Amino acid sequence: MAKRDYNQTKRAEATEQSRRTILTAAQELFRVEGKFELPLDEVAKRAGCSERTVIRHFGSKEGLLAAAMADAEHGVVESRQARAGDVAGSIQRLVGHYEEDGDTVLRWLSLGDRYPLVRKVTESGARLHEDWVEEVFGSDLEALGTGKRRVRKAVLTSLTDVHVWGLLRRRQGLGRRAAEAAILDLVEHVRSRP
Repeated sequence: MAKRDYNQTKRAEATEQSRRTILTAAQELFRVEGKFELPLDEVAKRAGCSERTVIRHFGSKEGLLAAAMADAEHGVVESRQARAGDVAGSIQRLVGHYEEDGDTVLRWLSLGDRYPLVRKVTESGARLHEDWVEEVFGSDLEALGTGKRRVRKAVLTSLTDVHVWGLLRRRQGLGRRAAEAAILDLVEHVRSRP
């Protein structure tokens, strides 16, 4: 019986590894090479498997896209690790995420009108960012009335948006630490207002 359990465990591990390799290949084609139509033959080739294997794992091209997006979102949430009340630490992790993926995100935002899949990804990213703002600044926002809360959340969401990072880093030429400090200063100024 132990041999059978061992074989089933090995098979499950191999299946998960194959799935992970396919997801990585899809994300690389989409994110790095800008293949927004995500051709299954190229995903399979990059993953070292057949198109049939891709379909067996994900059911369809749409299933692969959904799984790749969900996996990428999970990675974004992990890299940002918002912590309620830890504003400086949360902004440090947010800027770290932007340093890694910010240029790609800015490029995608500029292409959203041309590619429905890209728009879907960027809209999902915007929702994730709003959730991040709620997590980090929730206690600040709770104390405000509805109208003021809405405006304050909009301002904090905007100040911590990838566009502000892009302006500070790429247009103004600030280093990472200076950009991070500037974002934190802006945020703290807003938080200090009644």
